[in-house]
Amino acid sequence: MFYEPLKSLDEVTLEMMEEFLLVCAEIVDERGPIAQPILDRMEKEYLAMKNRGSEADRIRKLLGR
Repeated sequence: MFYEPLKSLDEVTLEMMEEFLLVCAEIVDERGPIAQPILDRMEKEYLAMKNRGSEADRIRKLLGR
């Protein structure tokens, strides 16, 4: 398993989170339940990012528009 290193962490995109999530799942498959908390956390962060949307969407939702 080889992954290219990140060039910059200025912004983590949803696509990057999807890749991280897959990597975590592979780690759990290889290492077993000891790594499950890593996958659980990544899944939580991915879902939060996916549901958040853009900043404008977040504010519209906050304002009820």
